[in-house]
Amino acid sequence: MSVSPIASYMLSMYVPSSVTDKKKAEEIDYEYQAIMQELALYGLSPSGDKDTDKIRLQTAQYIEEWMQRQEESSSQTRDSIPFDDIMNSLNLTITGNLDEDYDTTIDRLDYEIYMAYTDEEEAYYQALKDQVEEEYNSSKRDSISYSSSYIASSVNRYMMLGAI
Repeated sequence: MSVSPIASYMLSMYVPSSVTDKKKAEEIDYEYQAIMQELALYGLSPSGDKDTDKIRLQTAQYIEEWMQRQEESSSQTRDSIPFDDIMNSLNLTITGNLDEDYDTTIDRLDYEIYMAYTDEEEAYYQALKDQVEEEYNSSKRDSISYSSSYIASSVNRYMMLGAI
């Protein structure tokens, strides 16, 4: 059986679609496409360089994880109530929320001060109230100054590196 010249020309032009699809698949960098999509989720635009964008994505992910850890850490700090001994002595239930427990304790101490029979009893509850206020304010100052200064220094460090 012989092949006509027209058929042989057509056979030479025929390239199976699986071969061209493989070439196109090799040309498409799926990893880089995924990196660009994740950068968009962080609100960052791609630079056009895969290595640079990969580092920027890793940095953004690291900062997000770090901030989540800080949030968890600060919530654990809130769970430890500095005036829990006073709450226990007043038979109050500790919820673990610093602000809520503070309000409950101050309300109860205000009530005890108002209902005091003697000046000594009033002075005792007033001293407890002063102690609760001092411990509450101290714990608030410590958590705010630590977290804001640490976040600012971390962000500045990454900006200096040009990662963001």
